[in-house]
Amino acid sequence: MDPRIAELLGIDLDDPQVQRENAAIDRDMRLIETLVGIRRQRGMTQADVAERMGRSQPAVSDFERLGGDPHLSTIRRYALAIGVDVFHAVSVSGEASETSSTPARIQVSGWGSETPQTFGTASIDLKRAAR
Repeated sequence: MDPRIAELLGIDLDDPQVQRENAAIDRDMRLIETLVGIRRQRGMTQADVAERMGRSQPAVSDFERLGGDPHLSTIRRYALAIGVDVFHAVSVSGEASETSSTPARIQVSGWGSETPQTFGTASIDLKRAAR
């Protein structure tokens, strides 16, 4: 967030809770950007994805627009339509756990590939983000 806008809105960008929220928003945007990048890499149009999802092309366009807030079920349907799986990891803030070091990843499931391919990984230091 632009510091000037944050100041006008009375948002303290140094607040750990605000930093965690901003990090979560950034992860969400990277997920959508990665999915859209895979769609484009595969030569699929929004209309192709819409047909596979049982939705309209404008609905897919809305999904791909940054700043949106799609439901988890919509993300899953979009991912399935382009032939990938999205894996989730849950970690309790401030506690060390196995999942805290597990990177989020987007993985190809099939599409002529015997071995799943990882298209993007993101590893977040949750202890650091919770500060």
